[in-house]
Amino acid sequence: MTMNFMPVRRYNELEADEQGLRRLTGLKNEEFLALYYAFREEWQLYFYFFTFTGQQRQRKQISVRKNSIFSDSRDALLFVLTYLKGGVLQEELAETFGMDQPKVSRYLTITQKLLLQVIFKNPNIIPKWKQKKLRDAIFSRTSTYEEGMEE
Repeated sequence: MTMNFMPVRRYNELEADEQGLRRLTGLKNEEFLALYYAFREEWQLYFYFFTFTGQQRQRKQISVRKNSIFSDSRDALLFVLTYLKGGVLQEELAETFGMDQPKVSRYLTITQKLLLQVIFKNPNIIPKWKQKKLRDAIFSRTSTYEEGMEE
């Protein structure tokens, strides 16, 4: 039995590949972008006030660092959506995005929280059934979700 392997890629490689984006995320490009604009705002707010480890910043972060794993926040959204769609191991995400597995786990905690905020704040951002699928995927993968977010 052979699996249809779909390598994880960065958003700039998928921008013109609607089929590839749908296979990885379950979303059309227009849906991805609608989510992205709201997600980007949550992403920037989070990192303005908090560090990667969830500690409150002493000095506010004004811009994205040049060495940031997600210098393009579309990749952060792609990262979490690919994981939630299923079929991709954290190790594969680690390899694609150039980080170790513990960082993948931490970024998944952050991005899932932000994605939930986007969905709750923007109830018509994507079709309701796709929102439900995302919420269900987040809650099914994060049995200790609330505990992890209290850090």
